[in-house]
Amino acid sequence: MKPRTFCGFAGITAAAVAAAAVAVSSKSDTISLTAGTEPAFPKLENAVNDVAKIEIKNAKGVFSITRDGKNWGMDQKEGYSVEFEKVKSAIVNLSQFKLIEKKTSDPERYERLEVDTPSSAESKGRVVTLKNDKGDVLASAVIGKLNPNLFGSGGAGTYIRRSDEKETWLARGQVELGGEPNDWMSRQIVNYGQEKVKRAIIIHPDGSQFTISKAAEKDKNFVLENIPSGRKLKNPDEANPLGGVMWRMMFDDVQKADKQKWPAKPWVSYYTTWEGFTVKIETAKFGAGYWGRFSATIDDSVTDVAKRKSAVQTVREINGRTAGWTYMLTAGDSEKLTFGIEEYLAKPKKEGS
Repeated sequence: MKPRTFCGFAGITAAAVAAAAVAVSSKSDTISLTAGTEPAFPKLENAVNDVAKIEIKNAKGVFSITRDGKNWGMDQKEGYSVEFEKVKSAIVNLSQFKLIEKKTSDPERYERLEVDTPSSAESKGRVVTLKNDKGDVLASAVIGKLNPNLFGSGGAGTYIRRSDEKETWLARGQVELGGEPNDWMSRQIVNYGQEKVKRAIIIHPDGSQFTISKAAEKDKNFVLENIPSGRKLKNPDEANPLGGVMWRMMFDDVQKADKQKWPAKPWVSYYTTWEGFTVKIETAKFGAGYWGRFSATIDDSVTDVAKRKSAVQTVREINGRTAGWTYMLTAGDSEKLTFGIEEYLAKPKKEGS
């Protein structure tokens, strides 16, 4: 929910909110109603810029996000960058939660509202705690069941139970907390579609290699260079997925590069773009997954001043984000980067056929 949505909430009169609360309470045991102006987290309301840590606990486990200067990182992933807009949205939305209706204080009923403390795989409650840089708690609660249309166009309602309290509340507002670290991190490694790729060289650990390329930027399909005599691609566009491996390339996991002992001869791919830079991708298998290391360099053949200037900036951006990190690749990307040339060639015809 974007911050501007809260402006719309302000237009809802106390009477309208109370009426909505009464309507909701007709199906449950109402203890008390409020006009919907009391903040659920008063310490947070005027301290959104003081938040330095977000801790989340759910049935899957516990993870936390910490601010380091202007940047936010995932603690369980050695501080890898998370998406600032998600952090901002969570903090602002929680600060805007307003208490509407006091609900049950009976622990036997917590599960129905999903405000039970996550202690088993079946628990749906999510505990979120926001702290400042001194460790002081600004907000902490079990975030429970969401009704996105509870107040019609007026917004959503969420059941919450503030930490160290038995009472459950229906609050006006909603917040997205994700279920695991990957839901918060900036998972995109690179994003360059096949239309931006000029050439890709794939080198295998045994030294064998092959190259796909386009003669002109407008060409639709990649061709396989130095194709073996008597062989051809399975289809004219067979190599295009390999050429497009960097399009919206996402990771499944991430860790510091020095935590892995890389083989002397991994798979190595060089993707040269029409924009004047080359991305090097090293791939190796660790356990059941394939991991990649990324780096970028300027294509020295580029002489156009404007294009080279842009390429320099892109190279800095890629290296600044990926240097010192290694990424678990998706199954689809790892297959493309480790397949041999035979994967793309049609089977040779038998003599006399």
